[in-house]
Amino acid sequence: MGGGGQRGKDVYSGRRQAGRQGVSVRWFLPKTVDFQDLFDRASANIVEGVRLFRQLLDHPGEYAPLVERIKQVEHEGDRITHQTIEKLNTTFITPFDREDIHVLVTRMDDVLDAVDAAAQRMVLYRIVEIPRHLMRMADILVLSADELRKAVVAVHDGAQREATLDHCVEVNRLENDADVLHREALAELFANSSDAITVIKLKDLYAFLEEATDRCEDVVNAIETMIIKAS
Repeated sequence: MGGGGQRGKDVYSGRRQAGRQGVSVRWFLPKTVDFQDLFDRASANIVEGVRLFRQLLDHPGEYAPLVERIKQVEHEGDRITHQTIEKLNTTFITPFDREDIHVLVTRMDDVLDAVDAAAQRMVLYRIVEIPRHLMRMADILVLSADELRKAVVAVHDGAQREATLDHCVEVNRLENDADVLHREALAELFANSSDAITVIKLKDLYAFLEEATDRCEDVVNAIETMIIKAS
């Protein structure tokens, strides 16, 4: 009886030592879930939605098909956001702080919300003449989305830390360009348009595109926070 008790202690001691060495305890630990696929899908979805909006501006008065496609892309963004949050709520160990993951995915969703709102208003307001400032703001938004995508893809690779930060800096620079262009657009609009309704419509559209570039900046700010914490 006493000998059996001693053998039991020896076995327990061996298991405890093995656990210290990481031999067997790892099988009982929850596995780290990789969110890379969801992040990549969300960023690719943003690029698609933004590029569709830019295409829309090249087809004045023929918006319906592209606006519908943008709406579908926005819905897909919502689905990816919900999937990410569900996964976050059921994952014990995450590759980054769960609060930062939540911020990142919701900010990406915000970009498409603004793009979809702008597309819907192109139809609602029956915009058939595209101001040059609107085209230029859309071009900046496309560049921002492309850089955002690159930053999201690179954030998973510690070896690409500097490249990721470079993409983030570029999005910040583009957001500043969009702010300047937004002010120029409003100044020209108020100076040259005598139609109050037109002023209201275009002012609203400019605001949504400027908001979309702001949300792109929010995304890369979230990425920078994740990188700093992981360093």
